[in-house]
Amino acid sequence: MASAATIANSSTAKTHMAEAPMTEEDVCAHVRDSVLERRLAPGTKLTEESLCSIFGVGRTTVRRAFLLLKRDNIVDLHRNRGAVVASPTPAEARDVFESRRMIEHALLQQAASTIAPASITALEDHLEQERTALTAGDVGRWIRLTGDFHLHLARLAGNRVMLEFLKQLVFQTSLIVALYGPSNNGSNCSGGDHAKIVAAMRDGDLSSAQDILDSHLREIEAQLEFNKPEKQNDLVSAFAPMRSA
Repeated sequence: MASAATIANSSTAKTHMAEAPMTEEDVCAHVRDSVLERRLAPGTKLTEESLCSIFGVGRTTVRRAFLLLKRDNIVDLHRNRGAVVASPTPAEARDVFESRRMIEHALLQQAASTIAPASITALEDHLEQERTALTAGDVGRWIRLTGDFHLHLARLAGNRVMLEFLKQLVFQTSLIVALYGPSNNGSNCSGGDHAKIVAAMRDGDLSSAQDILDSHLREIEAQLEFNKPEKQNDLVSAFAPMRSA
């Protein structure tokens, strides 16, 4: 179950609330981060009253945050129900993975044509961060880093439009895995595959890197269980630590 400290990114949220009023972008970022770390379940209702209390903002700010989250397909807005964390259907899940394979395949090709040794070093540093988070038992940070790895690769291609689209797909993937992923697995994203992709890029073997990436995404999709019952967070309990902080 999500905790308020986690969803609000702990010290960052407290600093905002203590020193300056939070903006709609701040609220959006904290909710988005909790989705990326899979600490806020698909189907959870986000009420204006609760978020106003938690973040110390007015209804207008929360409503604007909802619009930003809706733009990124992180929440659905329903008349008389407010905002609900999006719950992608099985068909939508398959579309997301198909789109990711196509886009990341193309981005990897673009990145390979200009990648520099410093970029390979940066990717290897990122892999070390993944290993450190996992060793420390910081599952939330590890999950976030495994998703960020794909965005890090995409940035090397220099195509901002495709990068922004991929960011939305990564958010959607986090929702999909939270909803349909194996319950005993914190993240379906294998750091071992990430290391193999970086090694292939370092060796200039684009074809192998693309094959590993394609297999990597297909393996994540294959582990999804579309008959799992949907879970919901109790929002008041989820944010309770921050409310009492």
